[in-house]
Amino acid sequence: MPRVELIAVGDELLSGLVLNSNVARVADAIGGIGLELAVVVDVRDEVSEIVAALTAACGRAEVVLSSGGLGPTSDDLTRDALAAAAGVELRRDPALAQVVASRYAEWNVAVPEAALCQADVPVGAVPIPNPRGSVPGLRMRVGDAVVYAMPGVPAELSGMLADHVVPELAATFAAGGVAGRTIRVALAGESVIAAALAGVELDGVRVAYLATPGDVSVRLAGTPTAVVTALARVRAALGERAYSDDGRPLAVVVADLLRDRGGTVAVAESVTGGMLAAAFTDPAGASATFRGGVVVYATEAKAELGVDPALLARRGPVDAEVTLALAERVRERFAATHGLATTGVAGPDPVGDYQPGAVYVAIASAAGSEVVRRTLPPRRDLVRALTVVHAMDLLRRQLLGLRPYQG
Repeated sequence: MPRVELIAVGDELLSGLVLNSNVARVADAIGGIGLELAVVVDVRDEVSEIVAALTAACGRAEVVLSSGGLGPTSDDLTRDALAAAAGVELRRDPALAQVVASRYAEWNVAVPEAALCQADVPVGAVPIPNPRGSVPGLRMRVGDAVVYAMPGVPAELSGMLADHVVPELAATFAAGGVAGRTIRVALAGESVIAAALAGVELDGVRVAYLATPGDVSVRLAGTPTAVVTALARVRAALGERAYSDDGRPLAVVVADLLRDRGGTVAVAESVTGGMLAAAFTDPAGASATFRGGVVVYATEAKAELGVDPALLARRGPVDAEVTLALAERVRERFAATHGLATTGVAGPDPVGDYQPGAVYVAIASAAGSEVVRRTLPPRRDLVRALTVVHAMDLLRRQLLGLRPYQG
């Protein structure tokens, strides 16, 4: 497997002002083809430091990726450093200068003279198109390594990875037998997954875990044959907790299930405060399956949606019956095939007899109505984030004819 390193350029990364989320973007993108990062280095905006990082990385790795430092300002020095590391000059590419100018014209802005430096290319480098911004990326060989210099703007970086860098790397290293697959698992922690896989034969495959609240990605990397074999074994060991084996996130999987069945969903949220609707509308094409939602944070708002005021007075705003009624009413209100609702206590203070972390999630549909109670870690951000995953997984399971999560 080729060694891959990442150099992230920018003073802001070392000052604490910006979290370097591009590491995760790069790792996830190359992980899909069986590659992984060996080293990540953050470097300040200084040519000598960038040159030193590039020289060291190119002496160790077959592939060196960099993010940042390609813009039009005085602190964008990656082009200069790349030319210095390769021992070549920078030359302005007239065709590229026209591309930069036309991009500014699309924004109804006259191109500043200083911005044309984005068309400066180290001799021997190949520009990488960037339709999401004005600055092109660069690909060039430095010693025995190939360097891909990309913008630091997340959307531009992700687009360049998906459109150019990852396909090129896949084509280059496919002959070497590199493959990767990502299995995603809902509502099971890394330790639970590791225990489930403890007795699974995974010879010739590297396993890596990436955890976010309520969701774990299990990445397999190795030869194509070994990965295919391991994939079947891992899926069998994880069972219904594994919701995708192609890296699709839960929101996309649920949207696909709804679309395949001609279904739609609407949501009534209390404890999640709109986060569930945001999750459903994140995937492209969400309008085909998501009907709408309401945030019924106050008790009176729950009554306005149609929940019986007497029930609210008797049971309170955090309750199984109330949550189920919310799911039923929102399903009716938006004419959806499925209604989802959340109530609970995010904290820091209790609500009545309920302590922070107490949550109800309900689903209502022609297939049946169900409400589940969860006791989550009593931290406000975790309660809200995990409740979203519990709600989406409850819908996934009903669509597949599975029981609600039993963990």
